[in-house]
Amino acid sequence: MRPEIKGYLLKEYGAWSVLITVSLIGVGVSRALSWTLIPLFLALGLLINSKQAYTKWIRRADDRKSLAIYLGQVVVAAVIFFAIFSTNIPRLLPLLIVPGAYLLMNKVAGEHFILTEVLGFALISMAAVLVKFLLTDSLDMRLFLGVALYFTANVFKVKTMLFKKMQSRVLTALYVFFAVFVYQLMSIPIIVLLPLTDNIIAAATLYKVKLQTVGWMEVAKSLVFMGLFIYFY
Repeated sequence: MRPEIKGYLLKEYGAWSVLITVSLIGVGVSRALSWTLIPLFLALGLLINSKQAYTKWIRRADDRKSLAIYLGQVVVAAVIFFAIFSTNIPRLLPLLIVPGAYLLMNKVAGEHFILTEVLGFALISMAAVLVKFLLTDSLDMRLFLGVALYFTANVFKVKTMLFKKMQSRVLTALYVFFAVFVYQLMSIPIIVLLPLTDNIIAAATLYKVKLQTVGWMEVAKSLVFMGLFIYFY
């Protein structure tokens, strides 16, 4: 693959892992399958990958190549969305608030600002909603909140493991309790959040593991969460 093309491939494996997991959650809770999932997954992949070109562009506003590649991916994804959702597009328009907020925060505060990262994982979590909407014609925002609360919680845990600051440790624990509270309000069994027990342990003990190991731990936790969510939702 040519180097200039490789430069526009998103290498954030955590983001790809979350996209796959939340998409499978959407399929699992729908209890259905359709060939139209293939173009939907392609469109979602293009949108996630477009972050690479977008980041390059906002770092250099005169980088027209990056802007063109970013817009090209967004346009292709939009065409696919229009093709598979057709007349239901107006029902999906309110969801644009999340990507709009993410792009704004990325430009204003940077991609590593904690709110930007939270919005990023919330954005990826919308894949579950789109998958279920495609398969069942149901726009399930309860599903979105349930999935987003889990994955955004891990943003705080990773910050804690990296910087080991007391503020991060407190926020990590508080966010888990907040997620439990919201799950109870939405009548989702809190056992689904069992993998977040690790976040509490990490905040309390700051156990030492390599960053790569933390990544694999999060993948394993996500798989457990996926199974629990599909079973109990």
